[in-house]
Amino acid sequence: MRGINRADLFLTLIKFHETPEAIPDSLSDLFTSYSSIPKDDQIKHVVKIRDGAYDVFPYPCLGAFLFLKFNLSTHPSYQEHVLSPLKQPFQDSTAEPLFLDLGTCFGQDLRKLAYDGALTNRIWASDIDPEFIELGFQLFNDSNKLLKDHFLCPGNLLSVSPEDRLGVLDDKVTILHASHIFHLFSLEEQKTAIDRCLRLLRKDTGKPVLTLGIQAGSTIPTASLLARIPKYIHNDKSWKELWHEVCGNNTWRDRIKTLDVKSELHKFEVESGTELAWQIFEIWVTFV
Repeated sequence: MRGINRADLFLTLIKFHETPEAIPDSLSDLFTSYSSIPKDDQIKHVVKIRDGAYDVFPYPCLGAFLFLKFNLSTHPSYQEHVLSPLKQPFQDSTAEPLFLDLGTCFGQDLRKLAYDGALTNRIWASDIDPEFIELGFQLFNDSNKLLKDHFLCPGNLLSVSPEDRLGVLDDKVTILHASHIFHLFSLEEQKTAIDRCLRLLRKDTGKPVLTLGIQAGSTIPTASLLARIPKYIHNDKSWKELWHEVCGNNTWRDRIKTLDVKSELHKFEVESGTELAWQIFEIWVTFV
């Protein structure tokens, strides 16, 4: 693997599969109980949807069936800080929570959230490609269960276009899920994306609001140029410094009361002996 850095290695490990070896138990249960898809039909159903999507969007994550894995429900903060507030009845004395799944793709994480009991009127999602939204409804057979106008397309963290639909939720989001997003961007693009996330977050609660997710990480901050597209992955220190840099700029310095960036690298080795890592993070922001 000489000449390939850690950022690029993540993509080299994602192989195309004609069919998944199995449907993970947690997703299979969701397909059975939430989507009314019998277990014996689930692999065939998943392959059909994936193949149709891959013909249009030949993304490695689709080829490898990575959408069969939940990111949000396996996060350490899921039960207490995501699911619990989204299940609680609204009380006038508190701000009603609102959840946004950035880059939702097929929306597997928000379906798990709904299946676990979150109130669906509090669940929103966005993606750049509206085709993913329709494919998600086909995959989970739930067009009668979720609010279609809560799926915002196009929703682009880097866009300044007035046609971008993320603006619908400016100053309204209390729980922002951003898995597998930032490692797709260069360092400068990440600064733009963080600024956009801050604009989405609700500012009048007087309490911390949450951004959380998982992304490619590294013990050494790493820039790469993959297919002529710059990307950047972080260690815990550089990730925290990035958020503090953006939150300390002229736009946000006087509007943010507290910032708490928590990050943890989970390391693993590949066959070549190279060490890679996933970075699990949560960021709490309290506005003035």
